Amino acid sequence: METRKNVSGAYFTFIFIFALVLLGGTISVAEAQQKVISLNKATVKQLTSIEEFKMPESLAKAIVEYRTKNGLFKDPMQLRKVPGMTNAWFEKINPVLKNGDVVYDPDAEPVLSPSKC
Repeated sequence: METRKNVSGAYFTFIFIFALVLLGGTISVAEAQQKVISLNKATVKQLTSIEEFKMPESLAKAIVEYRTKNGLFKDPMQLRKVPGMTNAWFEKINPVLKNGDVVYDPDAEPVLSPSKC
């Protein structure tokens, strides 16, 4: 009887630890997905609240206005046409194409490679 309690206790502990590890991984994936922002759907508030850098409200408004006038971004390079979009801001935003949408993804590889000059 004592052995049976020890086995079931060990089994319960294993399941509990496994669930914690599994949930911990799920939360990390969810957190990562929340950091990815669609540049085709984001509001000015969402763009100015990107944690990795402080985007000026004027640039966020220009992005929203440009896509409203010209349609959704189909290619990351289209953001270069947004008034006020400098090379420095383009590199910070680092827009990438993901699942048919142009997004800001802090974990994405840089779009622009360093100059070889």
